[in-house]
Amino acid sequence: MDLTQIIDFLTHLDVHIADLIGQYGFGVYAILFLIIFLETGAVVMAILPGDSLLVGAGAFAATGDLSLFVLLLGFFLATVAGDSLNFHIGRYFGRKYRSSRFEDRTLFKFINKENFEKVQGFFDHNGRRLFLGSRFVPVARALTPFTAGFTQADFRHISPFLLLGNAFWTGLYVSVGFFFGQMSGFQGKFHYLILLIFLISMLPATVYFIRRQLKKGE
Repeated sequence: MDLTQIIDFLTHLDVHIADLIGQYGFGVYAILFLIIFLETGAVVMAILPGDSLLVGAGAFAATGDLSLFVLLLGFFLATVAGDSLNFHIGRYFGRKYRSSRFEDRTLFKFINKENFEKVQGFFDHNGRRLFLGSRFVPVARALTPFTAGFTQADFRHISPFLLLGNAFWTGLYVSVGFFFGQMSGFQGKFHYLILLIFLISMLPATVYFIRRQLKKGE
């Protein structure tokens, strides 16, 4: 999937979901859940649609083409499975890194020991809250569980926040799509809704950046 195809998929998501429903019927759920699973569970697949897919699916639930309950449950389980996989992949490479710190570090030359310890300390003190906020930031939601696993964070400590963040993210965006899908004024104007979702998803990162700049200026 090249950049042109990705842009086309995002801006005409309503058309693509309609095609998928018409072609695969009930099997469209598996396709939608797989996309969210990959977008969450594989760092290299973070370019796949996330927020927009949830909203688009919610809009089709409003028309009765998809089940709202199945979408909410399926997307939630897909994100939990994706985060869990991503975390354990990160843990695997983290253990490889720690065991090779003073031996052959060919695979980890790009990792600075000081930065690794800083990130590890950050997750120890702020990792739980990060799982809530990063869920609403594209790419960051894929990097966070991987990084947490890499730094050997305790999965039992972060799992409640992981579950809460996933439930809130999937519930919010599917509900937004469901709400706007019931409004006749938005029919044929899906790209405006996608733009709105994109702007909303950028808010956490923008607020964080502004706060950092203000602190530097003090």
